[in-house]
Amino acid sequence: MIDVGGLRNSVKLGQVSRSWTNGALRDFVKSTFPRTKELSDHVKLERLFTARNIERVADIQVIWTSNLADHLQLEDDDTKVRLFSHTSFLELHRECDLFPSGFVDETLRTLSLLLPSNDKKTVIWFRREQRRNLNDEFVDGTAIGCRPLSMKERQIDNFEFWHDRLVMLKQAFDEADPKTVRQWWSSDRRKPVQWFNFWIAIALVIGLTIFFGLVQSIEGGIQVYKAYHPSPS
Repeated sequence: MIDVGGLRNSVKLGQVSRSWTNGALRDFVKSTFPRTKELSDHVKLERLFTARNIERVADIQVIWTSNLADHLQLEDDDTKVRLFSHTSFLELHRECDLFPSGFVDETLRTLSLLLPSNDKKTVIWFRREQRRNLNDEFVDGTAIGCRPLSMKERQIDNFEFWHDRLVMLKQAFDEADPKTVRQWWSSDRRKPVQWFNFWIAIALVIGLTIFFGLVQSIEGGIQVYKAYHPSPS
């Protein structure tokens, strides 16, 4: 599903319009979805890296799109990311020679990565997203049914067409600082040392508050006792 419209032979691909002026459509689509590995791939795609956590932990808004060329595209200073949910369309085009070899399978694996069907919290979040988008962008319910990836399949080297966008999204996810206590509390284990120090500091503040409150209560009790039981002169 790629946006087509505008002037004759004009095809809108994502946020950038490109013109298909000559050559076969297959060649044009192939040039739109090249195998790209230009960015450093020193990132790990942990199980924490899900669409739900991208929103909940990193505060990056997920926007659903029907335009395949927009898939995994970051926008607005890395505060939004577009996801293509139409697995039904992809399944119908597994054997289609319009897309480059391996492209459809890899796109489905990106959905398996971000929408793991064996993660109950992600499933609940996804169903809520479906209901929320009923009157806006259609969200394909089969997207949450993709086969979960094994640890080997989660390696970034296994992605060629979506490699660079995944790297950029993962970097944005890792570098996002929590803005609320809930974000600190809710599975933010991307930086374990920082997470541990934060909660040690919170525990220390609470402990000192309780301690000084207890001291003041004891002092107040002593003063009340002395007021009713003055020392003999």
